[in-house]
Amino acid sequence: MEPNQTIQNTNSETEIVWSGYLTVPFIKEWYELTKQWENNKVKKIKLNLNDIERIDSSGIQLLLFLKKRSLQNHQSLELLNHSLAVLKSFDLLGLVSYFGDRIKVKKEHSNEVEFRYGTRKVS
Repeated sequence: MEPNQTIQNTNSETEIVWSGYLTVPFIKEWYELTKQWENNKVKKIKLNLNDIERIDSSGIQLLLFLKKRSLQNHQSLELLNHSLAVLKSFDLLGLVSYFGDRIKVKKEHSNEVEFRYGTRKVS
C-alpha cells in the first residue's frame, strides 16, 4: 500500500500521520517524505503510526534513523498510536524502551504482544 503522509503544524510542534506499508518496496518513498521535516524548525515532532498496516526491518531501520536524526537536530520525536504491526515488531526486537514512547495496547490485542524483552533476570 502506497505511503501517505499528512502534516499538521502548530507553533511548537508538528504532528505527522503515516498510513500504508512501511516496507522495502516503499522505503525510498517514505524517506523522501521525511525530507520535508528537515526544514522544520519546531522542537517537537509527533509521528502517528496508527495506520501503518505492515512494517518490516527496513521500516524499523527508518524509524531508528529518524530517532537518531531528531536527536542530532535537537528535536523531540514521539511515536504515537502504534499500530498492531508496529507493536509486534517492537515487541519482537525489544525496541519499546529504545524509543521510550507511551504504548497503548487495545484490549483485543493484549494477547498478541508481551513486551517481556529484557525483563527477565539472568542468574
